[in-house]
Amino acid sequence: MTTIRLGVSKVDITPEKPIPLAGFAVRSELGAFEGVSHRLFARIFVFVTGEVKAVLISADLLWWGSDRVPALKQRIHERYGIAEAAILLHSTHTHSGPQTSSLFTSYLGVMDENYVASMENIVIEGINAALLSAESVRIEQGSGYSPLGINRRGVVKSPPDIGPVDHELRVIRFVKVDGSTKGLLVHYACHPVITRENLVSSEYIGVAMASVEQIVGGGTVAAFLQGTCGDINPGDGEQVIRGNNEVVKQVGTDFAKCILETIVRPMRHLTPCHLQWRKTSVDLPLKSLPERSQLEITARSPGVLGEWSSLMLARLERLPPSIPLELTELKLGEELSLLGMNAEVVVDYGLYIKQITKGTVLPIGYTNGMFGYIPTSQQLMEGGYEPYESTLYFAMASSFDSTVEATVKEALLKFLS
Repeated sequence: MTTIRLGVSKVDITPEKPIPLAGFAVRSELGAFEGVSHRLFARIFVFVTGEVKAVLISADLLWWGSDRVPALKQRIHERYGIAEAAILLHSTHTHSGPQTSSLFTSYLGVMDENYVASMENIVIEGINAALLSAESVRIEQGSGYSPLGINRRGVVKSPPDIGPVDHELRVIRFVKVDGSTKGLLVHYACHPVITRENLVSSEYIGVAMASVEQIVGGGTVAAFLQGTCGDINPGDGEQVIRGNNEVVKQVGTDFAKCILETIVRPMRHLTPCHLQWRKTSVDLPLKSLPERSQLEITARSPGVLGEWSSLMLARLERLPPSIPLELTELKLGEELSLLGMNAEVVVDYGLYIKQITKGTVLPIGYTNGMFGYIPTSQQLMEGGYEPYESTLYFAMASSFDSTVEATVKEALLKFLS
């Protein structure tokens, strides 16, 4: 039987000095952050079978910048011999942390290069600490429930519609030879966007992970895997939840209870396998490319339209007609794989992935880079932030063509079959 070894570490990536936060357009007017509510961490899981290694890093970041991911992966490969395709750089998607990319408009936050470089160095050292702690584990899986997610597009419809949504809470437990817990992976789909205070925060996710780590004890590291939450926000069953840090702490505490309820019930033992990974890329067609004459007019507009237009003019000669969606699958057991995607993916696709794989593949967005939202064809017809307005903030050349959903689902079916 294949034996899998796991090493874990948890490193602090909180900015040492005040810098601008990212995630809400309103932050562009606030300046540097005013304090820290909950520190930011990168939780590192290094998997080993024989001489083969893979690494999963779940960081309390908005995302990993596509402009920095290739060089960071190369550094990790050169130092540790981990294949670049076996590296998953994943973010929990907190909107109360720094920007990590220079590709977007300033309304999504301005990257502080010194912070990002320092953060990357800390993460690289954290991989070494994880490797040194590697030991044999068995893998268990439990499926639970959390009511937290609500479809933010649905609640504003008339009449309101709280779906589609994915309330499944999946927990993967790695158990040491002595029966204690080495690490936990917690998979759920819900934006961490409760507070807009100008304070650093890992949001409800950070509160929940810290609580679970403390209660389980024994040095357990609990890492969150953000699902396809592009249109899913925290909700109370009827409305989106917004509030200050006290609300964040309450939601995080309640979410932690759902996790603990899942792991106290009998969990299913998974069959270990030799680590396997593979990746592919599919070009998602844009509706159209902007024209210089129109951009020269809109570049004089105030706000995000003017900034987007100026960026498009600067990039006009090299604007591609499509955007590549990268799919990276890491297989950890015969019944368990993670599927990383470099985009903000709406929940319909996550539900589809679970359906076609009978739940053996867990979809995770915000992985190995970021280009923007992937909406459905229905959302493109309805309009709104995810399919259209967001493209300006993400400095995309255009919204996607109406065929995008069929293109994505065809690629997923082919790749995962």
